[in-house]
Amino acid sequence: MAAASSNERKNISKQLLLVLLFILSCICLSTAINTANARNDSGLAFDHGVYYVPLTPDANSDTVYIGNNLVFVPNVDYTDIDSGEFDFYDYAQMPHATGVTVSSTYGWNDLGPNVTWYNCSEPPQMRVISREGKDKHCGLYIMTLHFKDPDGTYYLSIPHSNGLVKVYCNGNNLGFLWGRHDEWTPSFGFGYEYVPIIPDSDGIARVMITISTHVNIHNPGLLSPPALDSSVDSMSYAIIPALWVMMLFVLYLFILIGGFLISRTFKNKLVFYELILIEFLSLMYMLVDCNFIVFNALVKEQMSFILLILLNTMVFVFIDSFYTTSVAYKKHLILRAAPVIVSSIALLLILWAIFGNIQFTTWIPLVPELLFTLLVACICGFNLLTVYYGETASFYVCIIEICHVFFSFNAIAGFKGAYNLPTYSVFLAIANLTLEFYYVSRYVIQARALEDTMEHMQFLVQEKTLRISEINRDLYTTNKKLMENEQARKTVLSNVSHDLRTPITAIRGYAEMLYTSGQNMPESQKTNYLKNIIRRSEQMERIISDIVELTRLESNANEFQFMDVSISELLDEVYMIYEADLQGSGKKITLDIPDNDLLFVRADPKKLSRVFENLISNAINYTFEEAKIEIKAWREGQEKSIENQTICIDIKDNGIGIPANEVSMIFDRFYRAKNSGQNIKGTGIGLSIVKTIIDRHDAKISVESAIGTGTVFHIVMRAN
Repeated sequence: MAAASSNERKNISKQLLLVLLFILSCICLSTAINTANARNDSGLAFDHGVYYVPLTPDANSDTVYIGNNLVFVPNVDYTDIDSGEFDFYDYAQMPHATGVTVSSTYGWNDLGPNVTWYNCSEPPQMRVISREGKDKHCGLYIMTLHFKDPDGTYYLSIPHSNGLVKVYCNGNNLGFLWGRHDEWTPSFGFGYEYVPIIPDSDGIARVMITISTHVNIHNPGLLSPPALDSSVDSMSYAIIPALWVMMLFVLYLFILIGGFLISRTFKNKLVFYELILIEFLSLMYMLVDCNFIVFNALVKEQMSFILLILLNTMVFVFIDSFYTTSVAYKKHLILRAAPVIVSSIALLLILWAIFGNIQFTTWIPLVPELLFTLLVACICGFNLLTVYYGETASFYVCIIEICHVFFSFNAIAGFKGAYNLPTYSVFLAIANLTLEFYYVSRYVIQARALEDTMEHMQFLVQEKTLRISEINRDLYTTNKKLMENEQARKTVLSNVSHDLRTPITAIRGYAEMLYTSGQNMPESQKTNYLKNIIRRSEQMERIISDIVELTRLESNANEFQFMDVSISELLDEVYMIYEADLQGSGKKITLDIPDNDLLFVRADPKKLSRVFENLISNAINYTFEEAKIEIKAWREGQEKSIENQTICIDIKDNGIGIPANEVSMIFDRFYRAKNSGQNIKGTGIGLSIVKTIIDRHDAKISVESAIGTGTVFHIVMRAN
């Protein structure tokens, strides 16, 4: 458990380090993109209100940005120009500002530090005018361009503005660029819109850019410097965003189509639908924010606000769904209530944006967006760090949440770059790739696990089939053995009854003769009869004792008392007993044991003595009058460690031997070899007792025998 806990802490620390490195990488990435994508004024030569533009017909010319020294005339609408009430030179008699700098944050509400107002003692109040039943703010940007090539055609693009944009050049109406009058009727674009700028014969182009917007917009007007190109083909900033949006759309389709396949493995498919909705909201936000779908300025602000609030809410619900099965989630009521609380706040903000007649001033709705994003980020971060830390999916969820935070903050900052490629869209792509890697890897892991499980099941089926075959074979063998045992039981009962009947008959005969003869029988004959009665009683006792002992050995493991035993000493004791018994007979017994090795084993000395006594008794009983019994013990593997050494004992005779086909059965209970003879009485239990004792010692016993040559019993025990 301690090792597992240590590994878990190491994995968590590693994940935390990776998360911190990812945050640092995101900060560097945001800074790098914003720096590389910055749209700055090109610093064109400016003299007496005229820009000297160094563009040539060369298609590879750089793009020129004009963001400083513009002229701004408030309260002038394109309808004033179209009706003839305002002409290019009329601004000189009206309140106007020079030295204007384009503000990417506040539009014409921030005209820059170098602005100078004319024809008014103080900056005029932007008034609301009503034309065609529309309440709106309006203003006019003026610039005079002088081109080197008077015969060329140049292209003006205004990618970022808040309001309806209409462009005039040398009094000619060039048409609308961006914006809609209708509240909820969008138009669609792909990349930046542009209009051709055709200078007069002197290379002069007097450009007027009118912007009309809703009164509630906090940043009306230009939000990025207008761009000039000498050729449509060189407008890479119009092509690259289109390709980027196409790539994100293809990525979305990949998630959509692939997700339907992978979601089959999900326990809760609602998670997949939440992911698809998040992807849709993210793409919609980008399309609206970058004017790929064009609304009027107020609707655009409302749509962006609503989409960002919905996106934050769905991200929170999606992340929360990763942990609905965890113990901590079920235990804490506040965790289960958090999605409802966040969704309720989001609903109130959306209703406020739609029906609250919001004045989109400098801090509204930026502050609610920022606070709501911070709320979602803090709750997710708190849950990850305190409740779900160490969960399987926590690392991927951290990456997604970090991408969500950078997406939201960059979206709220509203950075407008040279390319219509917002920074937040990069974090959308990173989050998508992270999710795809997570789900695809999990799907692959599950597929592999399933494949491994199927292979394992097939292996188990084969193993079980083989096992069943083995069981059937064992059952057949057991049944056969039971039948053999039954036959052996009948045989042993016959033998036992015969063996017991013989001494009982003898005892009864001797007893009757003693009873009937009375005092007429000589004392020597009486003594002989009594000795025979005692011998026959001992024979009966031995038969009964063998049966009882075997039963007890097989049923009671506590019969064995193990200790360190010297085989040399034990064999020497047994040898001395039998050597004395055989004196005066033609049978000889010998003992061969090492002089300097006691041959220690772990054994029960009484039970082991019984083994040797049974084997030696059999050797004596089944040998001829001139017989030799040899006992030998030695150690094998002396060069190895003590655990790998063995003690070997051989008991050899030159008796009648055992038939080859019966050698494997001599340890069976009640079994007696067919050549054992009727004159040698026994129950066939002695060798069964030997085998049981040897098995309990975790030792091995084997037999080598040949008819008329003799028998050798080999015993191998583990040294101690």
